[in-house]
Amino acid sequence: MRKSYIMVFMLMAFASLLQAQELPVFEKAVYQTRQDSLPYRLLYPQNYNPKQKYPLILFLHGMGVRGNDNQKQIVNLPKALLTAQGREAYHCFILVPQCPNNDVWVKFPEFPKSLSATAKPTKSTASVLTLLANLQQQLPIDRHRIYVMGNSMGGEATFDFLARKPKRFAGAIPICAVADTATAKLIYRTPIWAFHGDQDDVNDVKYTRMMIDALQKRGGKPKYTEYPGIKHNSWDKAYAEPQLFDWLFAQSKN
Repeated sequence: MRKSYIMVFMLMAFASLLQAQELPVFEKAVYQTRQDSLPYRLLYPQNYNPKQKYPLILFLHGMGVRGNDNQKQIVNLPKALLTAQGREAYHCFILVPQCPNNDVWVKFPEFPKSLSATAKPTKSTASVLTLLANLQQQLPIDRHRIYVMGNSMGGEATFDFLARKPKRFAGAIPICAVADTATAKLIYRTPIWAFHGDQDDVNDVKYTRMMIDALQKRGGKPKYTEYPGIKHNSWDKAYAEPQLFDWLFAQSKN
């Protein structure tokens, strides 16, 4: 009998854990071009009203969740945006594309000798930018409040997307990224809050430091938080910053 009670308790605890981790319902779709396809997920604002304008967050994932299952890329999204409290506080669209295994968001052909990114965007990045433009035509997205964020490969993409469309994004959150410092001249006016762990063993912290320095030399005023003793997964601490999304949603394009 005692074993039965223990088993029931464990099942109930497991069910509660699953419920606590349950994500809100993301619309599942594929953006199709003549040559390629891009899986993506889209979360609508809570209590969505098509007559109202909403901000949009473009979230760009890291290399480890590339693929075509259209699922892995939403597993590690910031919980602050997905809890009942977060969804009530931040009414927004969240767009989460998935990069295929045979591509990346941004390429640095001569890295580490050079931080220069390719002149043309990768196929996946070009598809995301076109998809975003299409969604702006189809949905009530506030064009003054479109944001981009990501970690690792997605952090690199955050800087890259800003440089390719410097007039589109009102704010950005790049985490543990490598960046093309030459693009600072294009994006220094954009509000940026960057993060990195000083013990990062994948993307050296020096790369974010270099980009922050390049932005400041141009006259930019980026926010930068560096976590002592933290390795590559600095996004865990970044997502938990209590003022992070209040700061982001306060940004607006003129």
